[in-house]
Amino acid sequence: MIKKDVRIKKLSELLINYSLNVKKGERILIIGNEIAREFIDEFENSIKSAGAIPVLVIFGKDFEYNLIKSGNIKRMEKLRDETLALAKTTSAVIDIENEDICLHGLSSKKIQTCSLILKPLWNYLIYDRHNYRRVTVLIPSKTIARDAKLSPKQFKDYFYSCCFLDWKSLSQKFKKITSIFNKGKKVHLIGEGIDLNFSVKNRIFILEDGKENMPGGEIYTAPIKDSLEGWVKFDFPAVRDGLEISGISLTFKKGKIIKYSASKNQNILKSLIETDKGSKYTGEFAVGINPNVNKITSSWIDEKAAGTIHLAIGKSYEENKGDNDSAVHFDVVRSMKRGKIILDNKVIFENGNWLV
Repeated sequence: MIKKDVRIKKLSELLINYSLNVKKGERILIIGNEIAREFIDEFENSIKSAGAIPVLVIFGKDFEYNLIKSGNIKRMEKLRDETLALAKTTSAVIDIENEDICLHGLSSKKIQTCSLILKPLWNYLIYDRHNYRRVTVLIPSKTIARDAKLSPKQFKDYFYSCCFLDWKSLSQKFKKITSIFNKGKKVHLIGEGIDLNFSVKNRIFILEDGKENMPGGEIYTAPIKDSLEGWVKFDFPAVRDGLEISGISLTFKKGKIIKYSASKNQNILKSLIETDKGSKYTGEFAVGINPNVNKITSSWIDEKAAGTIHLAIGKSYEENKGDNDSAVHFDVVRSMKRGKIILDNKVIFENGNWLV
């Protein structure tokens, strides 16, 4: 008999009691794949222990692959409508992400079609602000461990170290920096591999301290859509639908991506950028603040690394006052250990250190 990892229960209690602060009598949606069954069971138990009601939407291992491959639009619409109706009976969601699910071999057009059809569901669960709470949790996977050249045990140890922080202390530490960002109007990112300007005037920077993502740790906003000018070469790989895209370079003019390239899987990057009008613009700018994220493993985790910035192609969050609409939200990460973050002509971050 395989001994259960006690850290799964600890993670579950962190999500229920801290991230979502679940109250007695609430209905909490868990959405994920049966691959994550041991996590799902623990999340369900913790919800019940809090006196709340778990509501499960669990897909079979190959469900997403087969759904997209089928191209059955009516089936996709039914899934969207039924899940959305169920979500509207709940107060919060635990969205489980697992990179063992791979869409390799499917046409980019079919993936785009499915993304566009499911867009209203994910808008409700993740992007729109309507007093609906959510936490997205990445669970350890053999795929991430393999790609990071770590054993499954090594990756699990690393993953949990990125989750089990003193979140309240981290939050307190970065409240001042979040406040400084919120008083700013213009951001300039300059250094090795980057020279990018954009406006954040009247946008809201939000401190994500483990209450929306796990692992968490970032300060994020939505840049003014048409304000980005310059270029960036990302030095972290990104993963989309189980496939790695690396060596990504983007050039912006009046906010729009006018030139792009990737050293690996450029065709996937192309399909993402060309999904819709909004996917040619940036929906998010963020700085990582998690001190325990110090390896390149998965962009879900990498983007939280202290000393990094990331941009998201596509959809912005309403809570930042963002107005870029897209079926895509694709995060790409760049180290700023040899760079500066300049806010309204004042250097606030340089070579890995905050100066404020």
